[in-house]
Amino acid sequence: MDADDDDPTLPSEDLATKYLQDIQDCSIIASSSSRHLCYSLFFGKVAENEENNLDALELSIALSKIGAIDDCHFVSHEIGHVAFEKNPDVISNLIGMDGSMCRGGYFHGVLASYFHNIEENNETSPSDFNLICDDLIGSSNYQDCVHGLGHGLVHYFGDDLNSSLNLCHEMSFYQNILCVKGVMMQYSDNVLTVKGISKDVVSDICNQSQLDKLDFMECSMSVGTTLSFFNNHDYDASTKYCEFIENKVGKDHCLEGLRLEIADSEKYKIKPLTEDIREKFQPQFESDYIIDIRSPAVISNFEQVKEIEMISFSIDSPQYVIMYIPSEFISSKILVTVNNQIPRDLAIKDNILGEEITMISFTPHDAGIVFISTLPWLENYVKISI
Repeated sequence: MDADDDDPTLPSEDLATKYLQDIQDCSIIASSSSRHLCYSLFFGKVAENEENNLDALELSIALSKIGAIDDCHFVSHEIGHVAFEKNPDVISNLIGMDGSMCRGGYFHGVLASYFHNIEENNETSPSDFNLICDDLIGSSNYQDCVHGLGHGLVHYFGDDLNSSLNLCHEMSFYQNILCVKGVMMQYSDNVLTVKGISKDVVSDICNQSQLDKLDFMECSMSVGTTLSFFNNHDYDASTKYCEFIENKVGKDHCLEGLRLEIADSEKYKIKPLTEDIREKFQPQFESDYIIDIRSPAVISNFEQVKEIEMISFSIDSPQYVIMYIPSEFISSKILVTVNNQIPRDLAIKDNILGEEITMISFTPHDAGIVFISTLPWLENYVKISI
């Protein structure tokens, strides 16, 4: 009860009262891009003045829910920037934070500032950049951190898009996807912010002849994502800018990125995802390669015996599992069981996104032990048993 609470008001309410004039000054700005800039500078001020970055994020969410700001994702970038400036250590700024808040914007801001400082100090990009997020493996925040690496690489390399993408490509299959998404999101935002939204600018951001298939797709989708922020997440207002793109494939990807961004934004405002139901990216590191695993369930006791192409691990809840395995290390003729049962929604696909990657996805009936093995090995095992 409030009567028994030493501090009965929420942090967001306290900060809104304290900074009411600043909020009002931004809210009356007519231009959406200028209003967005005003709020970004405002939240940088709040993060600078207040000790708890979480409180600043709570305020941004509150203002987003009442429509004072369009979406808190990009303004939370600024909170992350200031947090790193005050405490220049990536992981200490991320541990304990909820990566689902403002859909990871705070994480992106922290990583961007980390790489920005390296570039400002004329330092060489660290060779172990792909290990920065490793302390978060096993949590849902790991995905947000790897995605944030992409944002950070663009802050380091600037307009040299290929250098950012090449470092993403050095990572594992799913790490690369997350990293490239971050690169393209930051890159498209930089271009549209500096050059403005016009037919020539929107058409030239993504060059299909200079990008591979995945990179071109993510670039085009990120243009749609960025356009939604520039137009208050108004689908109709943003669609006309995607129509500027003459390349039909690029135009379709732009519209899809726009649609997904608006749907994701609305879904988040209704019910933010909590740690127990968020997907966790849990890569398993072998000596020669990495097996990427995505699941809300916790993966443990992972073991692979390459000689007989067998994989086993435990899952703590009956939630979906998606695995990406280098095709050379597993046969396409395999059997997947969970507690000796064939799981639901089992799918096995080769050459994912044109890469030599096999994807295995399924939903178990219960928590327990997953067993993946090749059919030839099983047939021999059955013969020996008989």
